[in-house]
Amino acid sequence: MIAKLPDLDEWKKYFLHNEGNFQKITWSDNHFLSKEEKECISISIAKFQLGEYSEGKKLIDFCENYAQRYKDKTIKKITNLFIREEQAHSYILKRFMDSNNIAILEKHWTDNLFRSIRSLAGYELSITVLITAEIIALTYYDALSKATQSKLLKNICLKIIEEEKKHVLYESMLLKSLRKQKLPLYKFVIELGHKCLFFSSLLLVLLDHRAVILRGGFTSYSFWSQNWEEFYKVFD
Repeated sequence: MIAKLPDLDEWKKYFLHNEGNFQKITWSDNHFLSKEEKECISISIAKFQLGEYSEGKKLIDFCENYAQRYKDKTIKKITNLFIREEQAHSYILKRFMDSNNIAILEKHWTDNLFRSIRSLAGYELSITVLITAEIIALTYYDALSKATQSKLLKNICLKIIEEEKKHVLYESMLLKSLRKQKLPLYKFVIELGHKCLFFSSLLLVLLDHRAVILRGGFTSYSFWSQNWEEFYKVFD
């Protein structure tokens, strides 16, 4: 049960302490993107900026049901703080994009697809989709930071990576606890389904953001391998 999860109070303290972390970014460091950099990363960063933003209504609804079921109030507070951090990622990317005259995307089919899957069935699936995206984001933002000479964008990427690593640790703790409660066959099916989701999501990102990935010093193979390494580091 979620009530038996260790260190939820510590996670609550972490998220409370980390609020406003992006205020530490120095905007005077801005190095405007070159024409070549802008052509390479504009569409890619716009898609990730769109994906980072969510009001989190479905996740909060799922979390409320979950909190009532397990009589746990802490997880609801953490979820609200977590959503605010994701919104901060979106806001800071948008501010950078505005400063470099990069157009904002209002919608995109890949974002719609992920949101649709997240809204299908409950808290566990929502967290599964989120952690899938965040594990891949770790390597993507690493590539993005190396694809530009902009010190500001590099700092933004490093801050996002720092927070996404914490999100992955937190979400993996929740998922491992939930999956321990399943019957062995059901647990196997869920874990296999997660690997299929990760495989298809990673393939989509690799095809859709290949220009940034290659410019950031990865090959298709090394990007693919590093993401699976991150996945198994979390779940094995």
